[in-house]
Amino acid sequence: MVRRRPQGIGCADNMAMQLIETHCHLNDEAFNGDRDAVIEKSFESGISKLVEIACGAKEWEPAEVLCSRYPAKIYACFGIHPGYSEELCPENLATLEQYLKKSVSKGIGEIGFDYYRDSLKKEQQNILLEAMISLSNRLRLTSVFHARSGKDAKKDDAYADLTALLKDKWNYAPKGKKFRGILHCFSGSYYDAGRALDMGLALGVNGTFTYKKNDELREIVKKTGLENIVFETDCPYLPPQSARGLRNAPAYIPEIAGAVAGFLGVTAGHAAEVTSANAMEIFGAL
Repeated sequence: MVRRRPQGIGCADNMAMQLIETHCHLNDEAFNGDRDAVIEKSFESGISKLVEIACGAKEWEPAEVLCSRYPAKIYACFGIHPGYSEELCPENLATLEQYLKKSVSKGIGEIGFDYYRDSLKKEQQNILLEAMISLSNRLRLTSVFHARSGKDAKKDDAYADLTALLKDKWNYAPKGKKFRGILHCFSGSYYDAGRALDMGLALGVNGTFTYKKNDELREIVKKTGLENIVFETDCPYLPPQSARGLRNAPAYIPEIAGAVAGFLGVTAGHAAEVTSANAMEIFGAL
């Protein structure tokens, strides 16, 4: 059952200092030549805050450094991506816990299941995710989840497996809050969306919303509403339709927000206001 809040009247069409980029990989080598310029352009485009996702042991320290260079503007989530299941060991878990306790940390992520490339590693991914969920439960931290089904989605259904594990193992439940985390880069069915929302997960919507053949996602967002989504880029991956084949960047967030707002028939400012409020509830003060 998809939960909805009544939509308010749209605010002025002004997104400056309202949009939040909830999922980027700015320490990716794709930005080695112009990282600072990309970040400054993001702020100039109307992005007020960015959340860097450090999803492997080698990414944790660079993420902390990046946050320290842009205090109160860039924060981070630290975790172990399902594609890095071999990184699970006591030493890495101890180090990860220390990063999760740092002031720049806003949660665990990205974590979950990825069967598209690693369908033969389900058991390892399950063990890894249980370890990440244990940290979320114990440290009382929100989580950013990754779910990508295999080429045979009926056989390798990452969304179903993620929902089942969370229902059984995840007890993080912030009092008085609607959301417990984010299902990043949502690409599932309307049924998957409903199960995610019932688990307290906001849907991460990015440039894929603008793809010409992605009518299913657009209709899902229309049915679930702004009150259940956050904006992200997953840069340098998945640029919007206008930049297909190019490097993605946080500065495309206004374009994504505009596309969603236009499809839903609301102002871009209202879209920014609602989705940023969702992000603030999930991550706390940004």
